[in-house]
Amino acid sequence: MNYAYISKCLGWMAVLLVMGAAGRAQPLPFQPGEKFYYEVRWETVPVARVSLEVGPFEYVRGEEAFHFVFRARTYPAVEILFPVDGYIEAFTDRDLTRSLKLQKDMREGRSQRTFQVDFDWERNIATYTSQRKRKRRISLPDGTLDMISILYYARSLPLETGLEVSRPLNSGKKTLLAKASVVRRETILVDGRLWPSFRINPDIREAGGVFAKSKAPELTLWISADERHIPLKVVSKVWLGAFIIELTTTSPESDRLS
Repeated sequence: MNYAYISKCLGWMAVLLVMGAAGRAQPLPFQPGEKFYYEVRWETVPVARVSLEVGPFEYVRGEEAFHFVFRARTYPAVEILFPVDGYIEAFTDRDLTRSLKLQKDMREGRSQRTFQVDFDWERNIATYTSQRKRKRRISLPDGTLDMISILYYARSLPLETGLEVSRPLNSGKKTLLAKASVVRRETILVDGRLWPSFRINPDIREAGGVFAKSKAPELTLWISADERHIPLKVVSKVWLGAFIIELTTTSPESDRLS
């Protein structure tokens, strides 16, 4: 097995809900203090643990912003083969209309992947700066979100079967038009509980990497069909096999938000 795919699967966890429709739920289904934990499995083998967290509000260039944090770490049993350990932080305006800053500091195998993206909306330019201080600038379409914030934007939307939408997505070095469709409602078993949920299929034709190398890649996400819109489960099928990311538990802070 190619353990490099673990890190790519973790990264795509934040890209799966690529919605771009008008209108948002009020109040928002998340607030600072929410935290969810997930287990990553390759077929039936547990390989890593990830979390999604809403941190305290912060200011970015004088503007109050949401602070979202994605953390990942492989289990000790597989660290010797391909260790993944680190985080991605995203800062988005309070109205969830545009990203303000993105930071990544994560060990992936023998490499330490560290970079920052600053979103300049006066000039519509995103500046990518690597750990070696190398810079790259790309233009920004209106309403661009990063690979973490887009997940929370999607959770704020009124989902319904048949919805087909898109949103500009910046992953650091490039911007693409992310697309997805809400296929249907399903009830699935996750963490020992039956969850009414929406089944969502993102368009992965521009995903690249291991998806592009697979003849018939599949990517499916389930999000709870309630007022919290919790990301419940992701299944990715590529030539390496099936990877599953599944909710395991929530923090006490998250439980108090329900």
